[in-house]
Amino acid sequence: MPDKVTLVAVIMAGIVLLVGLSAFLLIQEARRRDLQAHIMQTIWGRPVSPPAFSGLVRYLHTLGDRVLRGGWFYPERDLEHFQNMIAAAGYNPRRALPLLLGTKLMLIFLFSAIGLILASVFFHTASARFFVVGTGLGAGIYVPNLMLSALRRSHEAALQRGTPDALDLLVVCSEAGMGLESALERVAQEMRHSNRAVAIALSGLLDDLRILPDRREAFQNFGRRSGVGGLQRLATLLAQALQFGTPLGQALRAVAAELRRERANKLEERAVKLPAKLLFPMVLFIMPSLFVIVGGSTFLRLIDLLWGIAHKLPPIHP
Repeated sequence: MPDKVTLVAVIMAGIVLLVGLSAFLLIQEARRRDLQAHIMQTIWGRPVSPPAFSGLVRYLHTLGDRVLRGGWFYPERDLEHFQNMIAAAGYNPRRALPLLLGTKLMLIFLFSAIGLILASVFFHTASARFFVVGTGLGAGIYVPNLMLSALRRSHEAALQRGTPDALDLLVVCSEAGMGLESALERVAQEMRHSNRAVAIALSGLLDDLRILPDRREAFQNFGRRSGVGGLQRLATLLAQALQFGTPLGQALRAVAAELRRERANKLEERAVKLPAKLLFPMVLFIMPSLFVIVGGSTFLRLIDLLWGIAHKLPPIHP
């Protein structure tokens, strides 16, 4: 009887919590949408609808900002690690870090509540309940990290694809007589539609060059944020060129050719590994189908033959 009472209490508490949170978010979203609609109508002369889920994003950002200011849960070393991961994924760490912390905190409570409800309904031993709740807690902690890692890999792949093209454009701009900042701005504008990741990286480098007093520090920050070997070489090359006064055109062309050779070598390496990687799918999915197609009709005919022979035999009496 106490287990049923506890189960009902937990379910009702979860429902009340979800309803209250949903009502709060809906009220905040309605107020913000009304105010933003009036502002957009005043600016543009017509009503403009704000993006969806912006109220939830704002709420998560506020929650993460409170966690960040209070210094809860995470030490400075972990926060610095999160900032490096966010920067490597192509986002602004100062803006995205509170959103990440708020999302982690919300998912921790949400997955823990779901695990608690599932453990109370489907499991009866204390160890199983503890395992389910711990699994929900771990999922809430690590799911945002996995999503951020996936975004980071996608961003790094886009940077690797677009770096040789960016270097070629920088060669053209430098040989046309443009300065470094003008060339970076021009290349960032040209690559904004073809490769947004490279355009964002070059825009960040351009901002650092305009703000920081030491340009070598700007190049070091650019190489550290990108995490890609080609852009790190570009940062080192630009720093050496500004330090020693060497021409950029020939060096940029050599680095671009080297990066293209590296990409071709990686593609050849993947092509060599392809037969070995296809072995497991062929054995698991293709070979059974071939066995069914080739030997299926023969096996069925053998069964029919044996069935007919068995029925034609006279009965055996004791």
